[in-house]
Amino acid sequence: MKKLPFRKMHWIWNDFIVINNDDLIKKNIFLTENLIKEMCHRNFWIGSDGIILVSKWDKIKFKYKMYNPNWSEAEMCWNWIRCYMKYLIDNNLSKQTNIDVETGIWILNLDIKDDIVTVDMWKPMLVNELFFWHNELWNSFNIKSYNRDFDFLPISMWNPHCVCYIEDNLKSFDLNKYWKEIESNIEIFPKKVNVEFINLKSNIEIDMRVFERWAWETLACWTWACASVVAWISIWILKKDKFIRVNLRWWTLKIKWSWKKTDSVIMKWEAKTSFIWEYII
Repeated sequence: MKKLPFRKMHWIWNDFIVINNDDLIKKNIFLTENLIKEMCHRNFWIGSDGIILVSKWDKIKFKYKMYNPNWSEAEMCWNWIRCYMKYLIDNNLSKQTNIDVETGIWILNLDIKDDIVTVDMWKPMLVNELFFWHNELWNSFNIKSYNRDFDFLPISMWNPHCVCYIEDNLKSFDLNKYWKEIESNIEIFPKKVNVEFINLKSNIEIDMRVFERWAWETLACWTWACASVVAWISIWILKKDKFIRVNLRWWTLKIKWSWKKTDSVIMKWEAKTSFIWEYII
């Protein structure tokens, strides 16, 4: 019998199992397909949206590896990277509060202070698959769903977003009727699209609801919040270079962007540890 130490963590209710690669080596344990599926199973085992593996790639820099519950390896997840940073600090793996982490896509710079993790989200981009002729990132367009017109801005934060502004109350408005037809409009978005509906509260605060392509409404997500802030800064409604409050259905995030196309979007919030235990193998 082997006991594998792990930490259960979450960020805006996106929960993960975090494992130190050194523990795997010491105990001669391999993260096989069956073991990952077991640990992530919500009915019988720990339950998780995935597993994060922590390891070093030199004395002060770290490597990040992430497995989905079906054993497939994911290149990157911003929610997970925040938990990763807090894990390093809580376990004294790094005395630095600002570090570089190598992911499956690029090297990220992370900073933590009082459990608040700040991440450089990289710069926003054009939605390359968009079936419109446009030369500027900030062009707005019109899309129709159930005979209602929606003005939207297409923004990519490494995945495509359709950011729609509505004046209707987000809590009472029947968004389920409209979002699916927008998401599935492959004449405009050949690879489908994430859909956001926005209420503007002030020039430093918005309310939003988000719907994930190939899925349904999601309680909170970093890329959608960033795309929405970028969209409304770009048309001079939200303040640039100020942290904007983004109120999702169950969480509030803080996001800042300069309005310059070459600058990254900056996002911050806290990560939480749920519990620490050992998994019996």
